[in-house]
Amino acid sequence: MKKKITISCIFISIVLSCSKKETNTYIIPQDKLIPMLCDFHIFDSASKQGVISNNRNNLVRHQHYNSILVKYKIERSKFDSTISYYSLRPEEHKILYQKVEAELIEKLEKNHSE
Repeated sequence: MKKKITISCIFISIVLSCSKKETNTYIIPQDKLIPMLCDFHIFDSASKQGVISNNRNNLVRHQHYNSILVKYKIERSKFDSTISYYSLRPEEHKILYQKVEAELIEKLEKNHSE
């Protein structure tokens, strides 16, 4: 009996490991996430430099963050689950932010050339 259970477990593990990887519907795709994160960082930078009023009680910050989520048609819960997903995967998080940084540099260079 133990042998049958062991063989069954091994078989199930093999089948599951070989099955097609499903995409998580609660994770925002990178092609949408990168520009969104850029917008968040541009807003944060502008508020720290005083370009945008920085309200101490975070009301202004909260409104701007919500407007970014609305712009990209993303629910707060999906954004939060995406952030949680990447925070648990440091290597993927690092690669994501390398792309965000490259996008921000490109926007900065484009802005300086205009």
